[in-house]
Amino acid sequence: MGILQDRIYAHSPIRLQNWLVSLYGIKLYRERYGQYYEQELERLRRAPNEASPDAKLNHLNQFLQFCNQHNVYYQRLFKKHGITLPLKSLEDFKRIPPLEKETLRTDETIFSNLHAPIIGMTGGTTGKSIQVRFTEYDYQMRMAHLDFFKEQHGFRRGMKRASFTGRMICPGNQKNAVYWRYNAPMKQMLYSVVHSNPTTIPYYIDSLNEFQPAALDGSPSDMIEIAKYLKTHQKTLSFRPVALFPTSETLTPSGRLLLEEMFQAPVYDQYASSEGAPIVTECECGKMHLRPEMGIIETDAFGEALVTSFTTHGTPLIRYRIGDRMTLSEAMCPCGRQDTIIESIDGRQMNYVETPEGYKVFEGDLTAAVGVLPNSIIQIQVLQHKIDEIEMLYVKDEARFEPEHEVALQKEVERLFTSRMKVLLRDVKSIKKEKNGKVRVVKRLYT
Repeated sequence: MGILQDRIYAHSPIRLQNWLVSLYGIKLYRERYGQYYEQELERLRRAPNEASPDAKLNHLNQFLQFCNQHNVYYQRLFKKHGITLPLKSLEDFKRIPPLEKETLRTDETIFSNLHAPIIGMTGGTTGKSIQVRFTEYDYQMRMAHLDFFKEQHGFRRGMKRASFTGRMICPGNQKNAVYWRYNAPMKQMLYSVVHSNPTTIPYYIDSLNEFQPAALDGSPSDMIEIAKYLKTHQKTLSFRPVALFPTSETLTPSGRLLLEEMFQAPVYDQYASSEGAPIVTECECGKMHLRPEMGIIETDAFGEALVTSFTTHGTPLIRYRIGDRMTLSEAMCPCGRQDTIIESIDGRQMNYVETPEGYKVFEGDLTAAVGVLPNSIIQIQVLQHKIDEIEMLYVKDEARFEPEHEVALQKEVERLFTSRMKVLLRDVKSIKKEKNGKVRVVKRLYT
């Protein structure tokens, strides 16, 4: 929305705001659900586990040839590095230099010369605004894969869902305790994570009980806060969703356990990005899968992910250094799918603690430290106040946490550092969210 539209929305009554949200929902509905969506969803339903050995290379070559025909940036790049298409093997693919964020942000030749009307924006933890463009084909293919993922776990389009969003859907100074707006075309109740706090959570619970959603998605932090409130006050919900689909944040095993306990529903994770990274989804066996028609994910020597997404024709991502760290697996999943398995998504590459010795301890290593405990820590945040001092804030599960657990956690975190790093632990009731409503796991506060 533009500035004028934002002002009109902010000063409108809630009933009119719901109408405006639904009007925008009609626009999204038309973009997401068309012929490409229907064709891909039907194909996935017919052959959900199909993945031939050559599928990855075939999809890659189709995408690279498109880029060579329609994208000036890649035409120059392929010519400069002697890239001959089609590629004979995936090893040849590694000759293409990685795409850096600064290039994506500043080089307008990265946009393809075809109609790509859907604009995506991301700022990420770097604070750099990046704009990307998607074709209708890109957008609908992505939606088909996301909806197929949810179908596999019991949720179908047309069922009611509750979405926890960081978008400013409610004015900051509103007096009514109505921290949600309704998107009627998609049967979606949008809950503001910006307004969620211990004082307002009872209103959220009342709204959820009245709305009775079949699924919840979005920010897991706020779902966890609701689950904590329910458990602390010995309350239960009057509905039982088929599943929860968290996005955008790291979910600890204990956070997942609490959600499943209090919502009485399984949790299935997913990974994507505003830039258009290939979609990775969790199967019934708890493994994260990347389908060959979605793209390719590689990791470098430091575990940093290079993503190639086949649903980015408007702004092609080829070996894009997205800033996340991942661990890939060669193992076969018990579910029978032959897709690439992402063993773990270890957090943002730029989210790390810097040590006095000059090495880095990344977000994924710090969250993994909680694994020594029997699911008694719900959330953590690490604040680095000095080059030689960190403070780990932790939210405990009152029912499972024992005093000796803090001692064990202290030892596990200290194991990641030398004796020069001072490690402080602090028990907190909740962790403060950023302006976008998300919880940042690692924050370096010194200059």
